[in-house]
Amino acid sequence: MRRDLQKFQNRTFDILVIGGGVSGASIAWDAALRGHSVALIERKDFGHATSAATSKLIHGGLRYLAQGDIPVVRESLRERRYLELNMPHQVFPMPFLMPIYDFTPTARWMLGLGLTLYDMLAWDRNYIDDPDKHLDRKRWLSKEKALMLEPGLNQNGLKGAYYYYDALNRHPNRSNLEYILSAAAKGAIVANYVACDDFIVEENEAGKKVVGVVARDMQSGRAFPIRSKVTVNASGPWGDIVLGKLRQTSAHKLTRSKGIHLLFPRIHKNTTIALETKKKEHMFLIPWRDYTLLGTTDTEFTGNPDEVGVTRDDAQSFIDTYNEYFPERKTLDDVVNSYAGLRPLVASSSVTSTYKASRKHEIVYHKKDDNVDGLVSVFGGKWTTSRALAEETVNLIEKRFSFSRHKSLSHKTPVIGGEVGGRLAHYIAEAHKKWDNIYPIDLIDHLIEIYGALYERVLDYAIKDKSLLRPIDSEYAFIHAEIYYAIEQEMALTLDDFLRRRCGMGNMGFISDSALLSITNVMGDLLRWDNTRRKEEVALFKKSRSLIF
Repeated sequence: MRRDLQKFQNRTFDILVIGGGVSGASIAWDAALRGHSVALIERKDFGHATSAATSKLIHGGLRYLAQGDIPVVRESLRERRYLELNMPHQVFPMPFLMPIYDFTPTARWMLGLGLTLYDMLAWDRNYIDDPDKHLDRKRWLSKEKALMLEPGLNQNGLKGAYYYYDALNRHPNRSNLEYILSAAAKGAIVANYVACDDFIVEENEAGKKVVGVVARDMQSGRAFPIRSKVTVNASGPWGDIVLGKLRQTSAHKLTRSKGIHLLFPRIHKNTTIALETKKKEHMFLIPWRDYTLLGTTDTEFTGNPDEVGVTRDDAQSFIDTYNEYFPERKTLDDVVNSYAGLRPLVASSSVTSTYKASRKHEIVYHKKDDNVDGLVSVFGGKWTTSRALAEETVNLIEKRFSFSRHKSLSHKTPVIGGEVGGRLAHYIAEAHKKWDNIYPIDLIDHLIEIYGALYERVLDYAIKDKSLLRPIDSEYAFIHAEIYYAIEQEMALTLDDFLRRRCGMGNMGFISDSALLSITNVMGDLLRWDNTRRKEEVALFKKSRSLIF
């Protein structure tokens, strides 16, 4: 996948997608699989915002049952299975422990009933050939057994716990990118750092018709047209801002919900602890690599979505809440990484809390709603159901715009890194058989964890140049070959692109200055950065990991 802006020009695409987060990426993948000509542009990097700033969970949304969103829960549970099938290297069963205390607002019998219904709605959860992907039913654990699983629980007032399963998306940054890579492999033309400056609009007696966009290369500043039969606004938290470029009033509004996550050295064992607080909200302690991920807040955000971040007040407030419920107290000094994202929620006058707002998505056919032809917008939704949103969106496009009709294949087609055969464990075993006499065992495990079936593309660089086997940092398994691969085959253009959304090293704990210097020097040589740009890249990355005052 190489960035070539010339490929956008002198043609008319069937579908142009604005936005490279998981909604836009999924739409491009589904449409390309059906044989439509597809273009996708992203103003910054693919998945740079909400789609990579998640709790790393693929789940049905147990709390949505209490809100009466049974269709959303069923859809999410079905899509959870599809993700296990089609992203087997990224999506894994995750045990959850829901401790019940004497202060827990929801009665134990009601939670048990909800989990029973949850299991019933996931009736097809084990329709997967790989037994490692199967999910057990919920069960009740005594206080003693719960503490054996998670000794770090507060023992005071603990009555026991429910034990059940959902799934972990190990590297959502990679999962998002693999939708993009997979779409590109099927012929989609994609580019990051290309903004939609304006819509190209034709007007006649019937009204307005969008026939493409005026795009701008954020690297050079050059503007150019991209023409399409249908343009899809899938820009997530920026959806209403992009729609505003039509310069007409629309009834469709977004509410933005801010969620923050804090990363600590591991402070619990191997289950996700899902705690219901006294305010009837939820806090998660999620095991991820050698860390505990504390998530997530859910508060309305009314500022500029480009300026979202974790403030010191955000972090301190969240830590204070954690300290109220867990005995091992934490301070700001214990935080080794943090991030914030914005959930784009469909605005509703009847719901005053973003926590209680529905995660249903809305697909807007603007000819019907705003008398603007050629334009579709997608609002709301959640990571788990992004593929279903994409299928529904492309179905609507085929119907409303008289496209040839094709059945969606995205529910049964692995992404490019997920092409590992019937069982991931067998694929990994074969890889070790092939490479263990040549390369360290932990290197092969690392590359498959990050890149799945693409791991040999990275290894090819080291085969051609053994110096690229050098570790980037002594604390991690990442090697210099990954830098070359990310730039030459995955469109990484900044230090942040590489560290956060290609290899994922930047999502972990401390990174040494020597590692940052080493990466920046390689990237700088390949991308022809001068010394000033190299220093700026390091400074910007460090700033992105700092709490905002």
